[in-house]
Formats: sequence, C-alpha cells, structure tokens
Amino acid sequence: MPHNGTIPRGTPMSRRRFVELSGVSLVGFGVTANPVKGAVSEERAQTGQLVEKRENVEVEMRDGRILRADVYLPPQANQRGGIETLVTRTPYNKAGYGGTAEYFAQRGYAVVVQDVRGKFESDGDFYPYRSEGNAEAADGYDTIEWAAEQEFSNGIVGTFGISYLAGTQWAIVHNDELPPHLEAMAPGYAVSSYYGQGSYAGGACLLSHNIDYLNGFGVERFNRDNPNQADNFTVLDEAQEAMMQVYWDLPVHPYEPFEEVGLDWLTDWHTNETYNEYWEAQDHTLHYDKVDIPVLNYGGWYDIFTQGPVTNYQGLAEEGVSDEMELVMGPYTHGAESVRAQGQVTGSAYYFPENAAYDELATVVAFFDRHLKGRAQQVESLPSVRFYVPGLDEWVGAEEFPLPETEFTNYYLNSDGDANADAAATDEPTYNGELSTNDSRSDPTDEYTYDPSDPVVAQGGYNSHWHGGVTDRATAYHGREDILVYQTDVLSEDVAIVGPITVTLFAETSAVDTDFIVHLSDVTPGARTGGLWVAEGARRGRIGDVEADPRALESYSDVSLLTPGEVYEWKIAVWPTARVFEEGHRIRIDVTSSDFPRYDRNLNTGEGLDDDEMETAEQTIYHDDVYPSRVELPIVPMEGLEERTIDSPVPGRQGRGR
Repeated sequence: MPHNGTIPRGTPMSRRRFVELSGVSLVGFGVTANPVKGAVSEERAQTGQLVEKRENVEVEMRDGRILRADVYLPPQANQRGGIETLVTRTPYNKAGYGGTAEYFAQRGYAVVVQDVRGKFESDGDFYPYRSEGNAEAADGYDTIEWAAEQEFSNGIVGTFGISYLAGTQWAIVHNDELPPHLEAMAPGYAVSSYYGQGSYAGGACLLSHNIDYLNGFGVERFNRDNPNQADNFTVLDEAQEAMMQVYWDLPVHPYEPFEEVGLDWLTDWHTNETYNEYWEAQDHTLHYDKVDIPVLNYGGWYDIFTQGPVTNYQGLAEEGVSDEMELVMGPYTHGAESVRAQGQVTGSAYYFPENAAYDELATVVAFFDRHLKGRAQQVESLPSVRFYVPGLDEWVGAEEFPLPETEFTNYYLNSDGDANADAAATDEPTYNGELSTNDSRSDPTDEYTYDPSDPVVAQGGYNSHWHGGVTDRATAYHGREDILVYQTDVLSEDVAIVGPITVTLFAETSAVDTDFIVHLSDVTPGARTGGLWVAEGARRGRIGDVEADPRALESYSDVSLLTPGEVYEWKIAVWPTARVFEEGHRIRIDVTSSDFPRYDRNLNTGEGLDDDEMETAEQTIYHDDVYPSRVELPIVPMEGLEERTIDSPVPGRQGRGR
C-alpha cells in the first residue's frame, strides 16, 4: 500500500468513527452531543429529575497539566453536604458518556467524566496507557482527590468503566498507595497484565488488536497534532480502511504508517516481545497487596481480555487484604453483556437464551450502593462470584473461582497417526483423533506441515478486532491438513467444564521457532464439520521456556530458540471458560500452528517481528506412554453445579425484583 503523503477527502472510502476503530463497545454508555466549552446545561432524566451538567471543568494535575471533565449532579447535591462521587477517565471522548453519567446521577451520585491526558479537551501528549512518562497512575490519583474535595462530594469516591476505562482504574494501584478517598472500584473487561492479555498471549503477538487498536488512536493523535490536515485522507486513514489487508504486511515491525507520521507506540510494543520492565509498568498483578477496598471485576468468556477479570479476582482474593471482591462473567465479547448474539454459526447468528443478558449499570449501582452509600441492608446479598454457564443456560453463584468441587481431569490425545482435519473432508465427515481419560497407550505420532504463507484464518474466539464469539469452526477446517482434531466419544451424560484449562503437548518441530495453538470446541449432534468455539490458548517457541508455567509472566522473560528435532513438553494455557457439554455432544480439542490475524504468523526463522523471510515447519505431536500429550479439563459435578444456580447476577433491592 502506498504511504506517500495524503489523499484528498472525497474518495469512495469513508473514515469510521474512532469508537468503532478501537474495537471498544460502548454498550450501556449513552452518547450526547459534543459540549460547548464553558457551558452549563440541565437535562431531564427518565425519572423526571433534573441533572445538572458542568462541562469542561478544569482539573490541575501535580505537574501542572490541565485535564478537563464533565460533572453530572443530581438535584440539590450541594445542599446535602455533598454526596458519594463516581469518577471515570476515558480516551474516547467524555462527551459520549452522558447517558451513563446521567444514569448514576439519577440514582444519587455525583459523576466526574474526564478526558485522559492528551485526548480531546485535556492538555498533554497522549501515549496509550503511559502518557508523558507513565502519568496515568498519578493523574487518576489526583483526579480522585480533586473530586473528593469539591463542594458536591462528601469525600467518598468510587471509580467505574470498562476496557481502557478499566485500565485507568487499575493504573491507580501503581501509585505507592491508593488515594485516601477511593473507597471502591468497578473495572469491567480489564486486563491483569497488558503483556499477558493485551499485546501478547502465550508469548505470541496479538496482531489484529495491536495494529487496529493503536492505528485508531494514531488517527486521532495525528489530527490533533496536525489540524491543518484534518480534512485530508492520511496514511493512517488509508491503513484503517484497508486494515484486513494491512494484517498481511511483512515485516510486522516497523509499522510503516506510524514510521511516516513519527509515532513510536507500535515500535515500543513490537520490540518488547518478552515480559520485561516495559511491560511491568502495565502489570497490575504486582500491586494486588495495596488493594484494600472492594472491587467488582466483570467481563466475558469470549472477550479479548477474558483472562483479566478472573486473574484480578483471584489475585485480590488470595492477597486477602479485603474480602469484598466480586467476579461476574458471562458469554460475551468485549463490553457486550446486553447482546444475545455472540458469534455466528454457519448461515445464522448464534443466540444465547434471554437470561444470558444482564443489566451492567444496575449491577454496578448495586455494588456502589452497598459499599459507598452503606445500603447493605437494602441491597440483596448474592454470592461474590456469579457466572453464566452456556449449555446449562443458568447463572451460578459461588464464593470462589474455580469452584472448590472442581476435579481437574486429564484427557489424553490419541490417534493412529491420522488426526489431520483433511482426513474428514467428505460429505459425512468423521474424525480419527481421540480424546479420552484412558492414559495407557503406545501410539504413532501425528504430523503436519505449517506454512506461514498459508495460515489458518481465525474463526470466532477472543477477537475484538476480527470475527469473534461462539463461531462454527467449519470454515477453518475446510481443505486443511495442518489442523489436528481430537474428540471424545459421544457423551452419555452432561459434562460441565468450568475454570482454567492447561494443555501439555509433547511436540517437536524442524524449526528454531514456531507456535502451537489449541482450541476447545463443543461438537453438537449431526455431521457438521466444525464444533462451536469455546476457548483457546497459544504458545510461542522462542519466547521464554515452553516447558515452564504458561500463566507465570516470568516464563516469557527471555528469548530462547528451540532445538530442531528435540521433543519439548509444551505447556499451553487455555483461558478460563464455563460450559456444559450436553449429552449427545462431544468435547473436541484441535491443535495447529496459526490463528491469523489474532496472532501474527510465526515465520519459523527465530528472527522475530522484524523478519519477512518465511520457512515451513514440520510439526510432530507425540501421544504415547513416554510422551502423554493431554489436556487438563476442570470438570465440575453436574449435581453440585445445578445446586448453585441463581436467578440473576444483578442484586435486587428489598421489596423489588431483579
């Protein structure tokens, strides 16, 4: 694609709104018109109450930078001696959050919605998550303390927001101590470590997220810095319009559009391929011991950050500083808890039952009412962990995750050397790879050739910047020999898989670097080629030690090339999930070496993201008594799971329904 200057507006391609480009859903967030500077307006809520809106209120940071916020107040907030105050900080334009702010204000909260440093009405130079020397932590601290001192506040402050807005909350814990007036946080769809879930996973580069996400931010940054070119079609606009083609460009680094306009964000992300000091600045797991306030963690089983809320909940609970931690998870992609269609099965949308959706804002308000307003007696008490289980089609409540009755059970891979997907390329497909609890075997190996010039294209999954959700994997299998498929016999009873999954793969490769990627699918009755995607995990050979704990970030802290022809015991973390595989279905695991463009293509050369030369890799998977390749599934007894069902994840109020 050419990168020479700008193209005048008026071309057939139209620029998408950045909210769409960023892949961040604003479900539950109302959109209002852009504010007029200095104006004060009043807007009538559905409840009939007037909500006062103060626009572009200046907030000075400790280094003198001025950030600007819109403040939403319920009637007579000042006359009450101040009220509980909620703060959210966004890079997506505070003007778009009026609906959410009014919702909270109608329920008795003062709300501060602030543009982060360098975005829209706020001063400074923006760099995602680390503007002007990692100022995000200090900015969050200063804004909370400023809010607590205002005449409308009683000094009790909570924070809320999803995705990046969850990241600005977690940045606060990177201070030496929490702000004195911060009493509760509600971060939704958050990472626990940006290296572990945002930019990389299992050491593999999350290509579609990194490029599409940062290019969208780059469009805004360029237009802000170059207002005289705001009406031109720049190289960044061009890349955004052709993003599905851009993913194929090699080398991945450097990213030419950013090179041309002088942005270094992707250079930093893609030259720090290992977990190091750069990524420690966005690793929240290092700071759990400071969090002595209640935290509501919530997200989706099919979100790009699925692992984050679960890890954050578990880490906070293990630290034991506060016993007021909550976790809510459901069958959602990014920020889509009110959407029932989460993915696509061949020919139609995939709909979850009506009870799968829930009211995010009502859940957050109930959390704040309990912990900020002291209304524990008025708010229904629910288990601290609530999650939806597809297949059971019910909400389940517990006090810990994974559930204490979980039986981590090994299912072993087996075949006669013919587990390749292409072996099933018939009108009535069958598969020869087996998955069972039988651990006694002496079997042939399975082999395939991985060619990075012809990768497996991602189908469903955690792909906020690609086709995501519960998707039929039939298209992925079509005509390919580089996918190995292992599945159980038809299940004679329901099987519940709830929790984290670990794959142990005894494998050798002809290359000095390669990837292995594992998918878990639910195979419904009938002769469909692909199963319904449930969860996945990946591991990159040259990043760290492939035999080390796949969930420990330190396992990815160096570069270590593989020895061709040597058998390694690969450990692969499949992100946590919840699903009942029903009687008559099958549990399926497939193994391959690409899932593009969720992950970049491993070129098998060992040269990293700045290489554009490719080599094929001959992959061999062992499954015998010496090398028992297996998947450890978190099996929960059905009777116990059914006993834990609850009506809804949303706490009701005394005398009201949910």
